[in-house]
Amino acid sequence: MDMPELELFDLHPEWRPVLEAYQPRGDATDDGWHARVSVIDGVPADQLSPIHGKLIALGFLKCELSTRMDGILYQITSLGRQALLPTESRRLPMDWEQTIDDAA
Repeated sequence: MDMPELELFDLHPEWRPVLEAYQPRGDATDDGWHARVSVIDGVPADQLSPIHGKLIALGFLKCELSTRMDGILYQITSLGRQALLPTESRRLPMDWEQTIDDAA
């Protein structure tokens, strides 16, 4: 697989725990959108904002402005889910999968 975003993700292991924090929990009320995680073990607090920005810019996370109380919500994309898989299990998201992610 040749995808520069995934290669860049692999070069920055400190991004993984931030992306993992936004994985769906699997319960019935989980719509995939999560409030910003402000504390992650092993990631310095001053690095969280830059890492969030990079994950959004590279297409691993998407964000949405919610209510005044909720603030910005985050959701992992299909590319983000692929990034969390072992390298040998990854596959490039199909165009229609990216369109679904964009519409959600």
